[in-house]
Amino acid sequence: MNRPHTLRSISDELGRDKRTVQTWYSAEKADRGEFGELIDGTRRFNDEERGWLVSHYCENATSSKAPVTPVTVETGNHSLVLTTPQLPQTYSLEGLRQSEAVSFEDPLAVAEHFLQVADQVTSAMQLDIQIRQQKLQQTKQAKDTIAAKKQQLELEARLYQLQTAQIDNAQTQETQGLQSALSALQQLGKPAGE
Repeated sequence: MNRPHTLRSISDELGRDKRTVQTWYSAEKADRGEFGELIDGTRRFNDEERGWLVSHYCENATSSKAPVTPVTVETGNHSLVLTTPQLPQTYSLEGLRQSEAVSFEDPLAVAEHFLQVADQVTSAMQLDIQIRQQKLQQTKQAKDTIAAKKQQLELEARLYQLQTAQIDNAQTQETQGLQSALSALQQLGKPAGE
């Protein structure tokens, strides 16, 4: 469903502050229940729901254009007509309350901020998981590569031991043969100075 309107867009459209439109929303919510939809931390309204909110503006505008003025009606000497009493223009409900409420000045703004921060924290957690999974894959790949090379190195080391043992034995035999040949030649030799 298309929801192009927000508390801010309605307040800008009517030239009223956002808090006033929030008051209208609270009044409508008391009658209709929760309406509008929270999208990315912002409450959004369709055209019909916008109409419900704007009706408060229209009611206020109508009532302010037609102020009530007292009138006097004379019905003759058999009745007494009282003039409209002058009522105060300011009233206080403070005397009727016996409790004190603790509240945020703008709870919707607090909720919106919380949703934004929660989204950022969630994104950071997901990114950290991705980084850790990537590091795990790299570590596994490095371990597998090293394990294969280690096995090859162990085989090469055994082969080296066998080959060097054979070469050393052959070298020893050849050297002994050479010594034997030299010894035979030395026996034929005449000592120096004779």
